[in-house]
Amino acid sequence: MPERYLGRFLGKFRVDAVIGSGGFAWVYKAYDPELEIPVALKVLKPHYAGDEQFEQRFRREASTAARLRHPNIVKIFAVGKDGDAVYFAMDYLPQGLSERLEVVPALPEPVLIRMGIDVASAIGFAHREGVVHRDIKIDNILFDEHGNAIVADFGIARAVTNYAKQTGTNMVVGTPQYFSPEQARGQPLDGRADIYSLGVTLFRAATGVLPFNGEDWYEIARQHVEDRPARLRMHNPSLSRDFERVVLRCLEKAPADRYESGEALAQALSALTPDRSETVAMRSTPGRTSETPTAPIRVPGSGQPSWRRWAVWSGAVGAALIVTVFAFSAPRRPGSEPGASASGTTAPRVAPPAASPKQADTVAAPDSPNAGARPPAVAQTPPATHASPRPATRPSSVPPHRPSDSAVPLAPEPKVRSYGALSIDAKPTGATYTLRALYDGHVMRGQTPLDHPLTLPTGDYALTISNRYCASYQDTVRVTSAGTPEVRVRLVCGM
Repeated sequence: MPERYLGRFLGKFRVDAVIGSGGFAWVYKAYDPELEIPVALKVLKPHYAGDEQFEQRFRREASTAARLRHPNIVKIFAVGKDGDAVYFAMDYLPQGLSERLEVVPALPEPVLIRMGIDVASAIGFAHREGVVHRDIKIDNILFDEHGNAIVADFGIARAVTNYAKQTGTNMVVGTPQYFSPEQARGQPLDGRADIYSLGVTLFRAATGVLPFNGEDWYEIARQHVEDRPARLRMHNPSLSRDFERVVLRCLEKAPADRYESGEALAQALSALTPDRSETVAMRSTPGRTSETPTAPIRVPGSGQPSWRRWAVWSGAVGAALIVTVFAFSAPRRPGSEPGASASGTTAPRVAPPAASPKQADTVAAPDSPNAGARPPAVAQTPPATHASPRPATRPSSVPPHRPSDSAVPLAPEPKVRSYGALSIDAKPTGATYTLRALYDGHVMRGQTPLDHPLTLPTGDYALTISNRYCASYQDTVRVTSAGTPEVRVRLVCGM
């Protein structure tokens, strides 16, 4: 039983707690009194520790793994034996991929991409050093305090494989659900077997299900060899087609059809766009549709100050005038004038209104100080029976045509809104929230935790909450004058 070592010292390490158990070893949380840090201690089960050949291979492969110095490979500090216990000490990383998938069935695509790049870089480095992992799976992917994915258990599967070959022991090496086809057939392996197993891992983490499963490992092995995996988007439609394509290439049956190296896979994942927040569907509030809210159509004069209403109306009518000027001022062939009859005579038309150069040069933008001035009435020019063609005028030189009160009625005054409150709480703390008012597009931002609820005009708001190394949360919230809605979010983060 694993409790046999609790409270004891193995070498210099004090064994404090059991944190895991595998097919060949137990894993403990231990303490290094010299460095004053917690460590993870992997101890061979007595059945294997008592086999001298297995013990020697285990210690040799652990020493090989200890020489793999890479940011995404777990660091092994020591390999030793104390009495009947054969062990090695490594970094203590309390959180792993399997623990995350117990909280949520599938991870967001940005987190998957980052994790895939880390693991692909690790196995690519190990392959160049001549080490094939042989057992990439969710249980062997851990995370450090910065959210980096760390691969554990390098060398153990190879030690078991060599031991089985030498002794003729009938022993399944690896985890059947993550087998590569060549591994299921018992063929020689190279780094592309790890690429396949990583593809299975990404499939599981992205969809919540394994690509192949069955009653026993023989059936699962047969599926790896013969059956095609389902498309990831059948299980999780929010995934991008590019990410699906990368994972399915990892799961090709023939090693030559997969990525040729971990570096090639990491490069393919890096080419994907991790920030897909603009295409993530927002969840709807009760009584609203589940479609992603779009920017509201803004009606001129609706909910805007009076000077903005004048500027908007002036711009609209001015644009119509520009079109008219272009239509009448462009050079035309004889007989092609608007309203010309078959005999070539031209019907009378109205010349464009004249304006002073000063008026033409002071067209005010909606936000300029001059936009609030009341527009003067424009005198109409008497009809002209003949107008000589002249070059088209540049749009910037056309004076704005300001509507008079009699021509265009004023829009109604802005609607007076009541106010309500909104409470936002997000974990981990320090998250940034963005609120966009769907009734006028106004945006406000801040950080959590909030000292007190926000006081906001009533209406619907698009809410986005984000944090470093975390998948963004998006939703639509409704602020009313009756009560304070609360938004409590725990972000899924890569740390």
